[in-house]
Amino acid sequence: MSNNFVLKNFYKKYCKILTSTIQLAKKLHYNELISQSENETKAAWNIIKSLTNKRAESSEEPVLNIEGTLTKNPQILAENFNDYFSNNVEELVTKIIKQDNSDLSKQSYKQYLVNAFKQPFAPIN
Repeated sequence: MSNNFVLKNFYKKYCKILTSTIQLAKKLHYNELISQSENETKAAWNIIKSLTNKRAESSEEPVLNIEGTLTKNPQILAENFNDYFSNNVEELVTKIIKQDNSDLSKQSYKQYLVNAFKQPFAPIN
């Protein structure tokens, strides 16, 4: 790169002008897309998704390997998820109660949750 101070300043100014021109062109383009669409909210979200490189997942049905058998049946999938999470929660609660010799071990986990969340949650805006 050249050591010419004038050339460096010109280059920096040109880069700033080019950047602002590109930003303005993008803004005008996206505003035009939104204003021409029938559903402005959907158009805005499509623009956001394209800018963040997030696209809708494939529309393929989920497949789960259950004991060596691949299944797409929603009823079987739901039952297996339900069994998995129900059983694991019970096991975790049992482990927590066994490890803790404090008051928690003397009361049920349901009673613990009731006591832990007596005050209302803060409103979400």
